[in-house]
Amino acid sequence: MDTWVPSIVTTGLLALALWLGRKLIATRLLKSVEHEFNAKLEAVRAEFREKEEVLKADLRSKESEITDLRSGAMTAMASRQMALDKRRLEAVDQLWSAVSALTAAKGISAFMAVMKFEAVAEEAARHPELRAVFTAMGSGFDLAKVDLSGAAKARPFVSPMAWALFSAYQASAIHAVLKLQIIKSGIGAKNLLDKDAVAKLVKAALPHQADYIDKYGDAGYHYLLEELEESLLAAMRKMLAGEETDKASIERAGKILKLSNELRANQSQIPPNSALQGAPASGRP
Repeated sequence: MDTWVPSIVTTGLLALALWLGRKLIATRLLKSVEHEFNAKLEAVRAEFREKEEVLKADLRSKESEITDLRSGAMTAMASRQMALDKRRLEAVDQLWSAVSALTAAKGISAFMAVMKFEAVAEEAARHPELRAVFTAMGSGFDLAKVDLSGAAKARPFVSPMAWALFSAYQASAIHAVLKLQIIKSGIGAKNLLDKDAVAKLVKAALPHQADYIDKYGDAGYHYLLEELEESLLAAMRKMLAGEETDKASIERAGKILKLSNELRANQSQIPPNSALQGAPASGRP
């Protein structure tokens, strides 16, 4: 009993010491690991904050560049738009100046509208004195001297409908001039003028006047010139107001231009002494 009791106590104390030592070592290791982890975590946080500041600075720099680019682009767009608007205003002036240049042709259309063209043309073919009268009547007008070059320069800057209506107006006015030229030349009414082509053109430009055109034919075209002028003015106002051109208007403008070109091709068959032959090519639509 005296020998094993101390042994038990010694063993117990040793076990307690070992347990306490292991506990102490575990605590120290835990604190060491925790300290190292906290240190590394703080280093990562510091690195993250540093990179975050660099990224923010880079973003601010890029935002400034984008703002400058956007400002420059907007300024350039505004400048181009201002230049385009200015050119459109000039184009409207050029197109209307061409209409004004055809005032004399409109006057010829007025007195040609009150006579029966075929009958007069046949009489003029037989009577030189009648041809002389009509020559005197048209002596103040020379289509070759009418400056329509401004209209051609305006074409890229006006709406398709405005150009189509101008083309219809010009073709209608010149149609009367050609009738006068045929009378003056004394070649007689030999179907040189395609009445159907003119009728289709004017109907395309003024579709609501189709019945009137069917009733009065080319004798009524002169009385539609004013309406063509008003339609042209309305198209130019719409263009300057920035109103969008719809699909139907574009298709109608294309139809008018097609018929106008066909009519001009037919008019080119008039004899070489025609006033049209001396017209400036740049003025033709």
